[in-house]
Amino acid sequence: MLPKKIVYVYQFFRTPEEGGIIRSYYLSRSLVDAGYEVEVITSHNEKQYACRQIEGLTVHYLPLHYEQRYGTFRRLYVYLAFVLKAIGCALRIRNVYRCYIASVPLSVGFIGVAMKWFKGVPYYFEVGDLWPRTPIEMGYFKNRFLQKLLYGLEHLFYEQAEKVIGLSPAIQSDIEERINRPVAYISNIADCEFYQPRSKDPALENRWNTAGKTVITYFGSIGKVVALDALLDIARLGQNRTDLSFLIVGTGSELPHLKQKAVGLDHVQFLGHVNKGQLRDILSITDVAYLSYLDVPALGTNSPNKLFEALAAGKLCVINIRGWHCDMIESEGCGFYADQKNPQQFYDKLKPYLQQPEFLHQASENARRLAETQFSRQKLGADFVALFNVEQPSLRRNHVLVNS
Repeated sequence: MLPKKIVYVYQFFRTPEEGGIIRSYYLSRSLVDAGYEVEVITSHNEKQYACRQIEGLTVHYLPLHYEQRYGTFRRLYVYLAFVLKAIGCALRIRNVYRCYIASVPLSVGFIGVAMKWFKGVPYYFEVGDLWPRTPIEMGYFKNRFLQKLLYGLEHLFYEQAEKVIGLSPAIQSDIEERINRPVAYISNIADCEFYQPRSKDPALENRWNTAGKTVITYFGSIGKVVALDALLDIARLGQNRTDLSFLIVGTGSELPHLKQKAVGLDHVQFLGHVNKGQLRDILSITDVAYLSYLDVPALGTNSPNKLFEALAAGKLCVINIRGWHCDMIESEGCGFYADQKNPQQFYDKLKPYLQQPEFLHQASENARRLAETQFSRQKLGADFVALFNVEQPSLRRNHVLVNS
């Protein structure tokens, strides 16, 4: 008997060697390890289609150039182009058992609907951000008719899906309330094997001139949604302090603006894009991981990959927006909220950790414990496989085995 075939669709699939968000790699690999046949549909910045065998996965790379710095309309064009190409690719794959469609953006739901309507293949729909609520709250879609159309599409994709999976409890609850049926929850992954708490290496400290300093690091994409002006406001307020160093890791559309704003702030360094191994080195000399977002309610429901990497590395986490993740790190004793409109609050809340190093050490241990017990890739991989293994799952709240 042939193994059941699952088509996993995610536009930004990456391997550990490539870096970036590799949740889709780990989850699809967990299916292969469980005996499923998996074909991944994704995109790459090359001019030609490519199909590669990667550790048991068949990966279809659709030619589609994309960069984070792209403006709204160019992004929408790329998203639509991916949907059209992915539908064509998916419909050509034979003997498919299930499709797993991972958003964002919302438009990927068309791929699942096409597979269901034209080939009779059920699909699961993963929701990483609340689209279209998030861009609407950010002011991107102001036309009421367009908003109504987008919400209608969202409802269609959820209703047609055999299962809906949210990446956070907040996303799970939001969707459940609106579609009146159970929604699964599988979090982002903390790679506890790759990222681990490490003592600071003097050679790495010398490389980035951080010896003897408390290091506050932001890492990830640098676009409007992350509102990193807040971190530079904090740095400017403490520009005369010699005990602090700020590292900003990543690239994106807002990088030129931030570099201009940081002129004169000698304790701020921009390190650009790094691979996963380089990020591990940077986190090893980091004391505080800073997570930043625009202050809009929808973003308080998201599940930022960088949070889980910081937890695995055992870092004190600071978040400048209220949400489920902020509540979690505060209740678990591994971080705190700092109002992005009040830079002084960051220093007030950080002060006890600087004055009493044992507090910082305890926060590090708490972060690592949380990563190991709740967000390890072994645990979440097993939960993910269970979505496909169980024919009639129980309807238990906040558990993956829901929503048949």
